[in-house]
Amino acid sequence: MGQIDLKPMKTAIVGCGAISDIFFQNFTKRFEMIDLKYCCSKGGASAAQKAQQYGIKNSTLEEILADSEIELIINATPTSQHYDIIKAALDAGKHVFTEKVITTDFKKAQELRDLAHKKGLYLCSEPDHFMGAAWQCAREYIDAGIVGKVSSVIATASQNQDGLMDFLRYTNEPGGGPGFDYGIYLITQMLALFGPVKEVCGTMQTTNPHHVHRRISRPELGHSYEAMNEDLVSATLVFHSGVIATVHLDANSIIEAPAPFMIYGKYGVLEMSRPSEFSGEVKLHRQDSHEPSLLQPVHGFDHDSRGVGAAEMAWAIRMGRTPRAEASLGIHCLEICQGILASGRTRSFYQMTTTCEQPAPLPKGYRGFPMFYHDEEASLIFLE
Repeated sequence: MGQIDLKPMKTAIVGCGAISDIFFQNFTKRFEMIDLKYCCSKGGASAAQKAQQYGIKNSTLEEILADSEIELIINATPTSQHYDIIKAALDAGKHVFTEKVITTDFKKAQELRDLAHKKGLYLCSEPDHFMGAAWQCAREYIDAGIVGKVSSVIATASQNQDGLMDFLRYTNEPGGGPGFDYGIYLITQMLALFGPVKEVCGTMQTTNPHHVHRRISRPELGHSYEAMNEDLVSATLVFHSGVIATVHLDANSIIEAPAPFMIYGKYGVLEMSRPSEFSGEVKLHRQDSHEPSLLQPVHGFDHDSRGVGAAEMAWAIRMGRTPRAEASLGIHCLEICQGILASGRTRSFYQMTTTCEQPAPLPKGYRGFPMFYHDEEASLIFLE
């Protein structure tokens, strides 16, 4: 290996809402390759607060895009704003790492990916949780054949959308329903573990369209409103690798799903925690044991590591290789969601038109701990 380009990538965050705090924390304290310079927000007030809190500059989107030193834009805006911001950033010659999903419009997402390719830039997207310690642990055991050939996966998630929409307004905006907002986590983990999908069938429905604002702090308290998104998703995914996956999302539940992610192999079953988390217990069930074994992680990022995908992207660009969360992964995931919708309308399997590369696993052994987080970051540099 030749000389590694260690020059940090000058970066700006666009969008300073509730989800942005973990990005600011990790980019300013954990990832050496990210040199966070600017932030901006639609109204400006939240950006001013974040800029003061994290010691960076509050700016405007126009000023950020005009700065030739800025190489990477982190798009943390609501999904409805993604297309315009991503396109403007790519047109300005910036790499982009965006919050999920790239857009809710499949063709527009492809258009943005093609624009990035045309300009020699990279567009990557969340979720990046497949790089977390728990999921890399599962990948290690699956690839090593410890559980035998995997035949099926069952992933479930449940939440109370009625209360959630009253608290997080974006969940009642386009792309904010459980399919496109949370289902993306489940499906991305599957793609990272088993590769691309061949065909899908299922349905997305809005079973409870009528709601009432019940949050005392909201001025709309007591007023009724309509749900804009689906609240129930049930689907079957058929992978090229032969794995069959079941995805079930219910936003009208009073409890969380007791077994969020189960992987069934010939010799063992892996019981995972929530796919929206980087860490969590990984339990191995074997036929010869009454109690599951708790597997110990040998990879880093076993805490809230949001932004690791952007850091890995920056390192990949410096190393001259394709990032693990490159747009084709997000677009394939988006088409799966669109395919479930189409299948529900036609009552038939939807044949996928896109594919993606299964992301390479992270090298093991880079565990890190609070005083030496950079040990973890080193795992983003190498492929083995």
